[in-house]
Amino acid sequence: MKALVVEDNALLGKSVKRGLQEAGWIVDLAVDGEEALYLVEASQYDVVLLDWMLPKRSGLDFIRHLRADANDIPIIMMTAKGDLADRVEGLERGADDYLVKPFEMAELIARVNALYRRAAGRGTSSLEVGALKIDLSGARVTRAGEPLELTGKEYDLLVALASKPGQLLTRNALIGLLYPFDTEPDSNSLDVFLARLRRKLIGSGAEIETLRGKGFILRVR
Repeated sequence: MKALVVEDNALLGKSVKRGLQEAGWIVDLAVDGEEALYLVEASQYDVVLLDWMLPKRSGLDFIRHLRADANDIPIIMMTAKGDLADRVEGLERGADDYLVKPFEMAELIARVNALYRRAAGRGTSSLEVGALKIDLSGARVTRAGEPLELTGKEYDLLVALASKPGQLLTRNALIGLLYPFDTEPDSNSLDVFLARLRRKLIGSGAEIETLRGKGFILRVR
């Protein structure tokens, strides 16, 4: 699970980043609207946490740009603008949720997780592919009713692939989900995680197919 935090207040931005990381998220941090757009175009995110008032490009302008490009990434606005009219405007412009500063980290994490579950599960709290059942609420996976033990990155890979069964996900897209933007993962790290996940999926009816030079598809046999 990967999030982008867009906040020009250095202390708050680092605090939100740290809180999400402690909750199991991979997090990138942008300090202005232009940097945020660059990161969204260069990487893959499950959720964006977005300040309203930003240097270079406002939060609303950022949302307008994304939605004009048909990018439906879930967005939570974090802002001191707590009036009803402001909340309505943010939601009407394309935000999915709204959190007024100051807020408790526990509430922020709960909202982020809930938004992620709705987006990943298309409105449900679970995914089912073959004999696999993925409980998005508890981050648990079963295979034919039996618990399937996965590492955090194996789980994130499986959710990404199971959210779009039969659809191609590129290597760069999967790497973007697993690592912060400013890190350099080992060249074969994705292949290692995929190999481990493939072994654990044996008997589930779901297989990860490699399209050489293109990416990966989760097929149900």
